[in-house]
Amino acid sequence: MRWVEVTPRLPLQPLGALAGREPALAESAGHAAAPGLQIAITAHAQAAALRHLAGHPEECGGLLLGEVFADGDDPARSRAVLVTQAVAAEEFASTAISLRMSSDVWERARGRLGPLELVVGWYHSHPGLGAFFSATDRRTQRAFFPHAYSVGWVVDPASNESAWFVGRDATPSDSVLYCGAGVAGSTGPESRNGGAPTTSTRSMK
Repeated sequence: MRWVEVTPRLPLQPLGALAGREPALAESAGHAAAPGLQIAITAHAQAAALRHLAGHPEECGGLLLGEVFADGDDPARSRAVLVTQAVAAEEFASTAISLRMSSDVWERARGRLGPLELVVGWYHSHPGLGAFFSATDRRTQRAFFPHAYSVGWVVDPASNESAWFVGRDATPSDSVLYCGAGVAGSTGPESRNGGAPTTSTRSMK
């Protein structure tokens, strides 16, 4: 018997598959001059994450599941991410300025993955500190979310500030579409910040 190690094929989807579900995101991602990864989050995922974060006075977080749209089968050519689920870390240790999530959240996330979904990133809070990635957050991104489609979302529930970061280097992103009523009910480009936390580039901690 001969064993051959094969890297599992990721369920990447073509940009064309996005056009009928989220036209504004597909148009943005398909534009030749569009910078970096385009991000959208459904109302369901957004509400679940914000509800979780608002319920804790100290840092907490979880994982983000979603679908990835790319040029071909190469993850490095990812063009858009549609975040569809937020999986809260139920076991964690935190203070006002630090967070350590249990590995249990990864198991629960895997159990909730649909056939076209991946773990696309993570979210966490900075209560009262503003929305930014600290040096520790950047190390977490490099270690666990290093892919071109990886996203990190940080929210300050106290000030309603929010910021997104992309890829191994945690590059700040302002290309975020907040879907007002889920994927099918998105209101288009004008919903980029509608009903969502405001963006911030504050960097303390």
